[in-house]
Amino acid sequence: MENRGVPTVMVCTDEFSQLGRNEAESLGLPYLPIALVPHPLGGQKPDRILEKAEKSIDQVVAIATSPVPDLVERFRGKV
Repeated sequence: MENRGVPTVMVCTDEFSQLGRNEAESLGLPYLPIALVPHPLGGQKPDRILEKAEKSIDQVVAIATSPVPDLVERFRGKV
């Protein structure tokens, strides 16, 4: 979607940030923005996951609404 001009944000837990970056690079998107959520999510109660999501939403919106050139500079190769 990112290659088609649709703003895209990868969301993953901080524990898997390097895996997310590796996947983005292998797909030819070394600048793909990654929003990090505190690990873990698995095994958590829904209210705890919602709390983590609410704390991360501003980061996701900021990334999704930023100009692409700024994102490329900010996220290229970032872990």
